Amino acid sequence: MTVLQANGIGRTEPDDIDEQITLALEFFALHAESFSDKRLPRSQTLALLIQCMQKYTQHYKEIKDCLFDICRSVSGTISSPEISIVLKGAIVPQASVRTSLLQVIRECLDLTDLDFSEEIWLAAHDDVDENVDLAWAIWQENALEALPADAPKVIPYLASRDAQLRRASSKALAACIGSQPIDFLTALHGLEDRYRDLAKPRMPERDEFGMPKKTDLTDPWEARSGIALAFKAFSRTFQDGELVPFIEFLITSQALADRNTTVREQMIDSATTIISLHGAKFVESLIKVFESTLDNGASDSQVSDSLNEAVVVLYGALGRHLPQGDGRVPKVVKRLFSTLSTPSESVQLAVADCLPPLVRASPSHVSEYIQSMLDQLLLGKKYAGRRGAAYGLASVVSGRGLSVLREHRIMSTLRSALENKKDQNQRQGALMAYELLSLILGRTFEPYVIQIVPQLLNGFGDTAADVREACLDTAKTCFSALSSYGVKTVLPTLLEGLEESQWRSKKGACDLLGAMAYLDPQQLALSLPDIIPPLTGVLNDSHKEVRASANRSLQRFGEVISNPEVKGLVGILLKALSDPTKYTDEALDSLIRISFVHYLDAPSLALIVRILERGLGDRSATKRKAAQIIGSLAHLTDRKDVTPHLPILVSGLRLAAVDPVPATRATASKALGSLVEKLGEDALPDLIPSLMTTLKSDSGAGDRLGSAQALSEVLAGLGTGRLEETLPTILQNVTSSKPSVREGFMSLFIYLPACFGNSFANYLSRIIPPILSGLADEIESIRETSLRAGRLLVKNFATKAIDLLLPELDRGLADDNYRIRLSSVELVGDLLFNLTGISGKTEQDDDEGTPETGASLLEVLGEEKRNKILSSLYICRCDTSGLVRTAAISVWKALVATPRTLKELVPTLTATLIRRLASANMEQKVIAGNALGELIRKAGEGVLANLLPTLEEGLQTSTDSDNKQGICIALREIISSASQDALEDYEKTLISVVRIALVDSDDEVREAAAEAFDSLQKILGKKAVDQVLPYLLNLLRTEGEAQTALAALLTLLTDNTRSNIILPNLIPTLLVTPITSFNAKAIASLAEVAGPAMTRRLPVILNTLMDSVVACKDDELTAELEASFDTILASVDEFDGLNTAMSVMLTLVKNDDHRKRAAANTRLSQFFAKTDLDYSRYHQDLIRVLLLSFDDRDPEVVKAAWTALSELTKRLRKEEMEALVLSTRTVLQQVGVAGHDLPGFSLPKGINAILPIFLQGLMNGTADQRTSAALAISDIIDRTSADGLKPFVTQITGPLIRVVSERSVDVKAAILLTLNNLLEKIPTFLKPFLPQLQRTFAKSLADTSSEVLRSRAAKALGTLITLTPRIDPLIAELVAGSKTPDPGVQNAMLRALYEVISKSGSNMSEGSRNAILGLIDSDAAGLEESMAITNARLVGALIKSLPSNTSSTSLIRQRVLTSHISTASILNLNSVLLESSATLTQFYAQETSSLICQGIGSKNVFIADNSVLAAGKYLLANDDSSDSDNTSPIVEALASVVAPSNPVDTRRLSLVVIRTVSRTKGSVVRPHLHVLAPPIFASVRDPVIPIKLAAEAAFLEIFSVVEHESKEFDRYMTDAGASLNPTMKRSMQDYFKRVAMRLGGQARERKEAEGGQGGLGLSNDEKEDEREVWSVGKVDLGEGAFAEE
Repeated sequence: MTVLQANGIGRTEPDDIDEQITLALEFFALHAESFSDKRLPRSQTLALLIQCMQKYTQHYKEIKDCLFDICRSVSGTISSPEISIVLKGAIVPQASVRTSLLQVIRECLDLTDLDFSEEIWLAAHDDVDENVDLAWAIWQENALEALPADAPKVIPYLASRDAQLRRASSKALAACIGSQPIDFLTALHGLEDRYRDLAKPRMPERDEFGMPKKTDLTDPWEARSGIALAFKAFSRTFQDGELVPFIEFLITSQALADRNTTVREQMIDSATTIISLHGAKFVESLIKVFESTLDNGASDSQVSDSLNEAVVVLYGALGRHLPQGDGRVPKVVKRLFSTLSTPSESVQLAVADCLPPLVRASPSHVSEYIQSMLDQLLLGKKYAGRRGAAYGLASVVSGRGLSVLREHRIMSTLRSALENKKDQNQRQGALMAYELLSLILGRTFEPYVIQIVPQLLNGFGDTAADVREACLDTAKTCFSALSSYGVKTVLPTLLEGLEESQWRSKKGACDLLGAMAYLDPQQLALSLPDIIPPLTGVLNDSHKEVRASANRSLQRFGEVISNPEVKGLVGILLKALSDPTKYTDEALDSLIRISFVHYLDAPSLALIVRILERGLGDRSATKRKAAQIIGSLAHLTDRKDVTPHLPILVSGLRLAAVDPVPATRATASKALGSLVEKLGEDALPDLIPSLMTTLKSDSGAGDRLGSAQALSEVLAGLGTGRLEETLPTILQNVTSSKPSVREGFMSLFIYLPACFGNSFANYLSRIIPPILSGLADEIESIRETSLRAGRLLVKNFATKAIDLLLPELDRGLADDNYRIRLSSVELVGDLLFNLTGISGKTEQDDDEGTPETGASLLEVLGEEKRNKILSSLYICRCDTSGLVRTAAISVWKALVATPRTLKELVPTLTATLIRRLASANMEQKVIAGNALGELIRKAGEGVLANLLPTLEEGLQTSTDSDNKQGICIALREIISSASQDALEDYEKTLISVVRIALVDSDDEVREAAAEAFDSLQKILGKKAVDQVLPYLLNLLRTEGEAQTALAALLTLLTDNTRSNIILPNLIPTLLVTPITSFNAKAIASLAEVAGPAMTRRLPVILNTLMDSVVACKDDELTAELEASFDTILASVDEFDGLNTAMSVMLTLVKNDDHRKRAAANTRLSQFFAKTDLDYSRYHQDLIRVLLLSFDDRDPEVVKAAWTALSELTKRLRKEEMEALVLSTRTVLQQVGVAGHDLPGFSLPKGINAILPIFLQGLMNGTADQRTSAALAISDIIDRTSADGLKPFVTQITGPLIRVVSERSVDVKAAILLTLNNLLEKIPTFLKPFLPQLQRTFAKSLADTSSEVLRSRAAKALGTLITLTPRIDPLIAELVAGSKTPDPGVQNAMLRALYEVISKSGSNMSEGSRNAILGLIDSDAAGLEESMAITNARLVGALIKSLPSNTSSTSLIRQRVLTSHISTASILNLNSVLLESSATLTQFYAQETSSLICQGIGSKNVFIADNSVLAAGKYLLANDDSSDSDNTSPIVEALASVVAPSNPVDTRRLSLVVIRTVSRTKGSVVRPHLHVLAPPIFASVRDPVIPIKLAAEAAFLEIFSVVEHESKEFDRYMTDAGASLNPTMKRSMQDYFKRVAMRLGGQARERKEAEGGQGGLGLSNDEKEDEREVWSVGKVDLGEGAFAEE
C-alpha cells in the first residue's frame, strides 16, 4: 500500500517507479480472494485503489481488474463504510473512473438495504451517457427511490469544484423535487437564500486581540455556479407564478451582475432559458420590471452596467414572445443594438443570440438595421462599438437568411472596406464582420469563407498590427467551422502560397496555415500531415519575416492544446509530423514516458492521433508502442473527442492485432479492449462482427489468433453481459464443419479466461466440453490450440475452480475418443501437479510418487474426489491407445506412492469399472475389461469372491443390454486374468453366468458371452463345451426356448474354431426330414454366421433342402424352405463356398427330375438378383446350362431358366458381355434347330435373356466378337417366331445398321446375313428401315474386298425388293453400277439384278427390261465363265418375269434356241429351264429337245456338260408323260455319253442326271432301260472313283433297288435284259446280288434311321445331285453364298 500511496519507495527513475507500482498491483490481484477476511484493511485498500485509478492512468486496466476482484471477494461481507467508499468513487471527476466504479457497484454490491443513494442518483444525471445507463440500471435493480425529502442530500454537491458534478447535482436536484409546487417553492427559496448568503463578500475574522485569523477568504463562486445551474435545471418544471418574483430576485440580488464572470453568464443563461420557456404569459409584467431597472440603474457603477447589460439580454429573450408587427419590437431591437457597444464579449454574444427572432418579427426594418450596423462597423471610433456592430450585422443576417448578403451587397461593401488602404478601422471592421458572420452562421457561411481566403492572405500582410490580429481572429473562426470539403478546397490554395516567390504571399500563407490549428479537431487530425511538413520546410526560408511567420504558425498548433502533458511535447510531436520516418519512434517514446494526469483535449488528441496512425503502420516494435499509448490514453479522453478518430485508430489496431509478433498482438488487443470499454459497443458496432468474420476466414493462423485475442479483450471490456450474449455463437462455431472456423473460435478459449480473470469461472462448465472435443479434432493445429487452452485453464483455475474443472476432466478421461482421453490425462496431470506442488517430472528410475504427494492430494481433494479421479486414471493405464496408456502411467507414478493406495481405491474403482463396462461404447468396455483384469492381477484373487456374485446378480436382474454386455466383458477379463485354481473354485458360477449370457436377447451381449466362453474353454478345455453345448441343444428342442438357443448357437458360430466343434453336432439335428420351418430358418441363420465352416456341408444341406422343397405340399412351408435355400446360397464366400454352391446348383439344373430343374433355376434367379458375390468365373457354365434348358420338355423349367438367365444378363458388366459372345453363340447353336421356334424364345420377351450379350458384343466388341454376335443374332432369328421378334425389331436392326459401316469384311458379311434373315422372317416390321437397308445393301454390292459380302448383299437386295413397290430406280442403279471395270463388283451387280428380277421382275417397266438386255449384250463378248453364268441367270429371270401379254419368242429365238450352240446360249437354255421351264416344254419342246441332244454330242466339253444338265432340267421339268418323242432322244443321248470313251465330267454328269431323273420320274427312264443299263453297268467298275460311285448310285435308282429290291431288276432281266450277251448278263446278275442288293439295304437302313418317308428328307448325296442338276454353268452356291464361314 505504501508503494501506491507514495508513488514508489526509494526510486526516482520513472521506469523503476512504474515497475514497483506494477508489482504492487499484481500483489493485490494475486491475493484478491483473501479480502473476504474482514481482518484485512479493506476500506483503506478500496479507497487507495480508487485513488490510484485516478492517479496512475497508465495502469488503469490493471487497477480496474484488481478492484473488481477485491469487490467480488468482499461482496458477501461488505460493511456500510466500505459501500460508502465505493459509492463515493462513482462521483469522482474522471469519467472513466466513474464508469468503472458504477460497473463494480452493479456487478458486486447489493444496495437493496438503501432507500436512496445520492451518489447513484448523481451518477444517473452524469454527463456521460454510459454512466447514466449504468446508474439507472443500478437504481432499478436495487429498487431505490428519490423523494423531494432527499433533495437536501443533493444540495451540498452544488458547491463541488468539479463542474461535471455541479451539473449533475443541479439536474439531480431538479429531478428529485419534481413538479410539486410546494416542494419547488421550498427548494427555489432555499437556493435564493443560499445565494444571498454566498454572494456576501468574505471578511477576515479577528481574534480577541484584533489580529486577523487564518481563514479561507477565497470567493466560493463554485457554490453560486451550482445554484445558477440548478435554476436552469428548474426551467422545465418552473412554476409560472414564481417567474416575475424570480426575475426580480435575480435583479435585486444582483445575481445577474455576479462578481464572477462564470456565475454571471450562468445566471443570465438560466434566466434567458426560463423566460424563453415561460415568459409568454408575463410579457407585460416583465417589460415593466426591465424598463424600471434600466431607467433607475446608476450608470457610473460597474455592477449597474453589468446588471443593465444582463437586463437588456433578458429583454431581448422576452422580445421573442412579442408578435410580428408589434410596435415594441423595433424598440427592443434598438435597446439591444445599443447594448452591443458594451465592451463585454459575453454580453455581445448573448445579445446576438436574442436578435435573430426579433429581426424576423420586424422585416420592414431590416434595411435600417443593416445600414445602422454597417455604419457603426465601418465608421465607429471605438473598438467595442465596431465589435458589437459586427455581432449585430451577423445577427441580422442570421435572422433574415443569407439572401440579405446579396440583396444589400454586404459582402461587396466589406470587400471594399477591406481594400481601403487609408482607414485601418474599416479594414479591421470588415475582418470582424467576416469573423462574426462565420461564428453566428456556422457552416452556412462556408462558401463565402472560401471566397475570402485571398482577402485573408492580404490581411496578414497589413501594415497595421490591429488589422493583422483581426485577420488572425477571423481566420481562426472561419477555419474552425470548415467542413472536410472546405478544408480540401482551401488547403491547396494555402500550400501553393508557400511556393510563391513573393515573401509577403509566403508569409500570409504561413499565417493562414497556422490559423488552421483552430480547425475542428477531426479536420485538424486529417490535415496535420499536409500542413506541418510544408510549414517546417519554410522555417529555413531566406526571408526572416517568412521564417518568423512559419515559427509562429507552428507555435499556434501548440497554443490550441490545453493538456499540460501534451503541451510539453509539442516540439517533438511537430517534428514527428514533419518527418515521420525520423521522429515517430522518439515521439512515441516521449508519450509512453509521460504519466498523464489531465484529460486530453480535442486538439491534443488530433495532434497525437496522426502520430499514432503512422506508428500503427510501421514495424512491429513501433506498432506495439502506438498500441500501448492508445490503450493508456483511452481512459483520458472524452467520448465525443475520440469518436471521430476511431476509424483511424481501430483500423490500425486491427492491423497490429494480427501482427506476427505476439507481444504486438497482445498490446493491440488490449488497446482495442480499452477503447471499447471506454466508448461502448455502440461506438464500434462493426468491430465484434468483423473480428468474428476474421475468425471464420481462411486467412493465416496468425490472423485468426490475433483476432481471437482482440475479440477476447473487447468482450472483457464490455463485461460478462456481452460475453453471455456471444458465448452461444462461439460454442456453435467451435463445432463448425470448417476446420479454419473451429480453430479460430477455439483460440478464444486461450485468451478469454485471462482477459476475464476470476469472473470467467462461471463459464468453465460450458467451455471445457468443446475444448475436450477440440482435443480429439482430426486437424493437428486445432488439437494443439485446444490443449493450450486447456492447460491455461488448469493453470489459472487450478485452485479457484477445482470443483468445476475436475468433473469435466473426469468425464474427458472416460470419453469415447482416444485423443480426448489423452489430453484429459495430460490436463488432469497438470491440475493435480499444480494442486500438490510437484512438477510431474521425477528423476528416480521407478518414477514413483512420494508419500507426501499422496497425502497432499488427499488433503486438497478429499478422499471421495481423490478416489474418483485416481480410479479414472487407473483405467486409462489400460487404455486401448498406447499414447493414453503411456501418459496415464506417467501421471499415476508421479502421484501414487504405494500399493496401499490402490487397495484403498478398490471399492471406488470396482464401481467405476462396472459402470464403464455398461457403456454403450465397445471400446470403453474393452478398456474397462482390461483394467479389471489388471486389477485382479495386482489386487489379488480376493476380488473374485465379491465380484462374481455381483456380476451374476447383475446379469439376471439388469434390463440394460449395455450393462449386461459389460458384465460379459468383465467375466472374460476375470477368466483371462485369474489363476486356473481360482477359476476351478468358481467353475459352476462361471459356467452359469456364461449360459445365462449366451441366451440373452441382445446380440452384443451374446457376442460378449461367446468371447467369455472362449476364455473359459481355454482354461477348462472340453469340460466347458460339454456343459454349455448340450444345454443349448436341449433348449433348441424346447418349443419356448428354441429361438434364444438358436441365437446363442449363431453367436458361437461366428468363430471358425467354435464352428468346427459345434457344426458336426448341430447340422444333423437340423436336417432331420421332414425339415420344419424353424429348422430351415435355423440352417439359414447358421449359414450366415458360420462362414467357411459350412462349405464342406453345403452339398448335403442344399440337396436336402431341395428334396424338401420338391416334396413339400404346404405352400407356406415351401416358401420358408425356399427362403432358407436362398439365404444359404447368398451367404457363401466367394472362393471355396461359391465353388461348392455352384457345383451343386449346376448339377441340380441338369437333374432328371423336372421339378428340381425348375426349382434350381428359380433359386438361381433369386441368387443372381440379390447376391453381391463375384461369380463371373461361372458365367459360361451358367449360361450354357440355362440356355440348354430353353429347349426343355417341361414349360416350367423353360420359364424358370428364362427368368434366371434374364437376371444373370441384367447384372453382367459390359466388358463381361463382350467376353461371353463367342461361348454363348456356341451354346446357342446347340439348342434347337434352325427354322424351328425355341420354347424359351417363345416366352414374352424371350430373346431378351441373351440378346443384350450379343448387342453389346456387336456394338463394342472386337472384330471377331462382332462377327460372332451378328451371326448369333441370325441364329436367334432362325429360332424365334415373328411375334417373338416383333418387340425387338428396332433394338436389333438399329445396331446392325450402325455397325455395318465397320471396316471388317467379316463383320459386314455376317450383318448382311442377319439382316436378310430378319427381312425374310418379319418383312412387314422392317418397312421403316427399308431406305437405310437398301442403301446398306447397295453399298456392300460395290465392296471390292469380298465376294461373299457382295453375294450376300445381292441376295439381301432380292429379299428387300419384294417389299418395295417401285423397283425401276433400283434396277437403274444396279445397271449403272454393273458398268464398273471391277469384274467382281460387276458380277455382284448382275447377281443383284437377277435377285431383284427373279423376285419382283413383273413390276419393272419395259425401259428397265431393255436396259438389262442392253447391259447383257454389251458384255456378251469375252466374258468370263462366272459373268456368263450370271448373264444367263439374268436372261432366265427376264423371260420368267415377262407379262402374260408379252411374247418371249424373240428372246428365246435370239438368246436360247439359237441355230448355233454357244456358251451363252447353252447357259441361257439352262437358266430358262430353271426359271421358266414351262415356256420351253410347252411351246418349244421339240426344238429344245433337239438342241439338247445336239449339245450333248458337242466336242466342246463346257457345252456338252451344260447340255447334260439342260437334259436333266428338261426331263425333271416336263410334266407331260406322253411327250416321249422329245424325251426319248434325250435319254438315249445321255446313255450315249456314259460310255467310257467320253469325257469324265460329261459321263459323271450323265450318271447324276440319270440317277436324279430315275428317282423323281422313273416312268421317263424305265422305258429306256435297255439303252441305259448296259453303259451304266459298264461304269460301275470304272477306275475313276467319281464315275464308279455315280454309276453305282444310278444303277440302284434305275432298278429302284432301295424301294423294290430286285423286283424291277428281275423284270428287266426277263424282258429287255434277256437279249444281253450271256457274259454281261451273268456278270450283271452277279453284281446285282453281291453289290447292288447290299448297297440298297444300306441305303434303306439309313432312310429308316432318318425317319423314312416324311423324315428328314433326302440324303446329302441326293441333295448334292439335285443341286448339281439344277445348277447353271456350275453348281450354284445359292444359299452357300450365305453359309457361315
